[in-house]
Amino acid sequence: SHAVLRVTVQWGDGRLGRLTLVDCAGSERKEDSMYHNAERRKEAAEINGSLYALRECIRFRRMAREQREAGAKAQHVHVPYRSSSLTRVLMECFTKDEARMAVIATVSPNPTDTEHSIQTLRTACMISGQDGACRETKEDVTMIEQMEHEAKRQVAPVHWTCEDIKMWLSRVNKGAFKGVAERVPASLNGRAFVRMNTTMLANMAGVKDTVAEEIYHSLRKEIAKVDAYMAQRRQEARDTAARAKSGAY
Repeated sequence: SHAVLRVTVQWGDGRLGRLTLVDCAGSERKEDSMYHNAERRKEAAEINGSLYALRECIRFRRMAREQREAGAKAQHVHVPYRSSSLTRVLMECFTKDEARMAVIATVSPNPTDTEHSIQTLRTACMISGQDGACRETKEDVTMIEQMEHEAKRQVAPVHWTCEDIKMWLSRVNKGAFKGVAERVPASLNGRAFVRMNTTMLANMAGVKDTVAEEIYHSLRKEIAKVDAYMAQRRQEARDTAARAKSGAY
């Protein structure tokens, strides 16, 4: 259930100020409540219902304020604060123009609580009337690790293993050949891979000639890139040796 703390301050001239703090119970997900008994499920339904009522009250309050600011002669907007016990407690927030409201969402940095954190943020956005403000972005960490691993190794394609070939096909051209990687035979190695022409690539991967040509040219670029990198490293090694011989160090 929700917890409510209300602090009332009275000035000497009789004016009153009130601060209402509400610790909203978490919105229950279906996965979390599937093993609850009937009483717990009923409580979860009431919690979700009260959060929905809170959202509706905020939405109607915003509509009323926008109409007043626009100066439009529209019909009176009724805020349905009697929909739940929670919104009845917060009645003054919806009926008084000078009232202010803020929503604070607390989330956990623990990866095991990710789903709950996302649900908390979605609920906060829903309550504040900004449903589209919470967007979930997923990043392929495995792909990044693969790219970093290959950048460190810089192995020439001719020395690739079957796993290296699959990894390269999965990431090159923004993953355009990821489906091809799944069809690479386990016996294929780098030496055989670099010797393949477009026809052989098309037969191996079961793709059209145009796709095979893209793979072929991408592989040629990869070979040239690694060759340039290795040439640069050899030149750096020669320069270092020359400086050491001349006593520059």
